[in-house]
Amino acid sequence: MRTTNHSLGSISYPDEICFAFNPTYIKVSGCSATSLSVTISDGNTIYPLEFMCFDQTCVANISRALQLLFDTYNIINERTKSVSVDVSDGNNEFTFTTIAVWGYIAPGERFNGERTVRWFTNFPMTVTVFNGLSFSERNPSGNSFVIDSAWDYTFDYTFQPVGSQTIMFVRDDSSEGVFLRWIDRHGRLQFWLFSEGVRKVKNDDGGNELTMNYADREGNSFRNIKRQQYFFGEVSLMLCAPNVSAEDYRMLESILTSPVIDLYHPGSVAGWEPVRIAKSTNKRTTDILQDFEFEIELPNINAQSL
Repeated sequence: MRTTNHSLGSISYPDEICFAFNPTYIKVSGCSATSLSVTISDGNTIYPLEFMCFDQTCVANISRALQLLFDTYNIINERTKSVSVDVSDGNNEFTFTTIAVWGYIAPGERFNGERTVRWFTNFPMTVTVFNGLSFSERNPSGNSFVIDSAWDYTFDYTFQPVGSQTIMFVRDDSSEGVFLRWIDRHGRLQFWLFSEGVRKVKNDDGGNELTMNYADREGNSFRNIKRQQYFFGEVSLMLCAPNVSAEDYRMLESILTSPVIDLYHPGSVAGWEPVRIAKSTNKRTTDILQDFEFEIELPNINAQSL
């Protein structure tokens, strides 16, 4: 949190960079007004809010407004926002800017540090790099590359520029499997080639029962013959990353809570298809190498409807 003394009072406000899904507070102490107006804008969308003051103190949580600035249908391409925030009591105004990251950081986690990435050479993938203003996607090359303008963050500490950091690559030339990409909790794109397991199709009915005008060859009518109006199939697929290290396992766990997961169709115009993670419980042991198993839900199979 940054702090300053202002005509509004003593103000604590978000760092230069914040996570939109962490609580993001503005606190004004020594406030003489009964309420404060807070306006959040990314230059295109504006959210005006009002917060009441109690005992000369106003606490405003702007997390939800930050989240709503992001375009749900374009989240893959834009996962940071440059945000301007105005705080006013009608006579005095305080303005600050922050970079909002579409993500969340938990206690003990580190953001944007040095890391090792599995490079699946036969599939389209990138490496997410944060430069202090926004994410960029870089193509893997060689054994590593260096981030010259790296920013680092550890929970409970402010973002700060650090020296050059290295991202190491481990080449994987596998060509068979199910290739997924997803956005992890820190807003980065992750990629992995999983082994395909059991595919399940669960059918269910819908609509109404329709009485058929059925008659046998002698003209006898049977009005109790019915058809179901339509059926659909719920498709799920078991996936596995076998014998992964503890570091890779922790990274893969981020897919279990990601609302943005895409499946790649090689050699097809379909490209990246949205899928969902199935609800389940994943258990990690203390083994050095272990299998990471989970289930995804594919789009429903819809057929004809009567």
